[in-house]
Amino acid sequence: MVEEFLTHGNDRETMSGSTRKARDFCDTWSRTCSVPSAADFVGSDRTSVQSKTLAKLSVVSWNTAAPNKNPFEYWSMHEIKEYDELMLAVQKCIDEPSKLDTSLVEIFTDSMYRDLRRELEAQHVADLDLVDKEWTSNIRTRKCISEFLRDLSFGEKRLISMPDRMTNSVKTAQGQVAHRPSPITGFVGEMPDVASWWPLWKEFMFRTPICVRGTSFACVNQVIETIPRSKYPALTDAEERMSRPLQVLCLALFDAVYTHLLSVIAPSTWQALKRELREDLFENKASNCINLLRDQYVDADIIFVQEASEAFAARAGVCLNHVVLRPTGVDGRRSQMSLILVNKETFSGLEYRDLTDEVLGQLKTRCVEAGDLCVFKVNFRSTKFVLASFHGDSNGRSTGPVLAALDRLAKERYPDHVLIFGLDANPPSDPSGLDGPDGRWEMEGLLAGAGMSSCWAGQDLRDVWTTFSARTYLQPQLHKAVPLSRVMDPAHRRLKDWILFYGAQVAVQDPTTLDNTGHGKFEARVMPSRGFPSDHALVSASLVLAESAEL
Repeated sequence: MVEEFLTHGNDRETMSGSTRKARDFCDTWSRTCSVPSAADFVGSDRTSVQSKTLAKLSVVSWNTAAPNKNPFEYWSMHEIKEYDELMLAVQKCIDEPSKLDTSLVEIFTDSMYRDLRRELEAQHVADLDLVDKEWTSNIRTRKCISEFLRDLSFGEKRLISMPDRMTNSVKTAQGQVAHRPSPITGFVGEMPDVASWWPLWKEFMFRTPICVRGTSFACVNQVIETIPRSKYPALTDAEERMSRPLQVLCLALFDAVYTHLLSVIAPSTWQALKRELREDLFENKASNCINLLRDQYVDADIIFVQEASEAFAARAGVCLNHVVLRPTGVDGRRSQMSLILVNKETFSGLEYRDLTDEVLGQLKTRCVEAGDLCVFKVNFRSTKFVLASFHGDSNGRSTGPVLAALDRLAKERYPDHVLIFGLDANPPSDPSGLDGPDGRWEMEGLLAGAGMSSCWAGQDLRDVWTTFSARTYLQPQLHKAVPLSRVMDPAHRRLKDWILFYGAQVAVQDPTTLDNTGHGKFEARVMPSRGFPSDHALVSASLVLAESAEL
């Protein structure tokens, strides 16, 4: 069974009736509340609870992971027999195509291609004559698996993954979330075969008005952009020129092929299974994350959160005993943000100010997406803090610049403040060019240069990892797919998550702990799971403050 393979333990706890009632009440209440912003909390928090000593702090950092709308993308732990059977069947189908490896035109017919061309022509999309030639001479007769899904050139040119990312889920002009009809999105409508899928797909792509970051588009197709050959040199000049309509065609082919394969492999189970996984992993994700924090970490003094959703921020402000600090410039159009949660009982009467723009102003280039960085100055009685939460971009390109900017700010403007920094450093998965695998030693070099220490001080970093995930065969980058037999390979484990501070100000009292079960335990298993909603383990550290905070 996949479940047995993906875990070295199977600890399960039953939720009590009272806990269920509390969760239901909290979820219902938070749906009616507006999302709190930093402006809502300016000034002093007027709780009357006697504050604790600040000699010791319980600090948590957790990347709750941005919403990924494909419930099948990563190998995951599930107590569902159909999941095991489906994922293994798809893997076998891709690895050993046999009779399922039919020509693309047998799945996506010439009639469907003409439909697609008419839709693109009505949108005044250019270079359709080039696409006609590509369809007729190169794509049409390719085998659907061995010569299309497994052709690495489509991945190198981003002809499927790029439009998938742009159209997987969108906000309609009415503000509702809509998903592209596809096996790898959050779409939950009925599409048992290609014939029923095709009209749904056309309706979504060509007749659904949407809004992206304040800009309105007449239909989803219009958000697909030209792929530059300068960035993806595998493209030919002609492919760059026709990349917009070519992406639409390749995306339609991809969705059609997987819809066809699943209708053959598991016709009666795959859609119901997808809905169940979506509900567990995504639909209730915000409430599941909040429930985990409330059940296991309600007494944490500071909680740094990365890639939080608006729904998470709203629930945290209602269901946790923490003040929610978020950068004032984030307007909610992005589906992820960094937050700082400060315990009201620990910090009764605190005052705080948003410093995010001050740190961003220290950067030489704009390398940070809106919402990924959250920095606040927090005053509590005689102790002053600079608290920061950060989500690094792909391969950690922005981690070094942000760390250096925060270091300059702390030393030049706030030398009498205690700096504590929770982050997902997001180091490169490819160790080439780094001082060590996963960028572990690269991070240590950055910390040494700033005179900082971390929650991992004194531990052998070769034995520490906070993410453990491997892609399945049901996602658009098959060159990254991992067979079940290799899922437990340590190469899929990476140390991404850190809590940083100056060694002159703060020390680690007890060994830092990890949680990837939701029960305060850490097991050698992949993430996420039905009981743990993130693909990042939660990091928990017990920190001791020095008597003098001056740097």
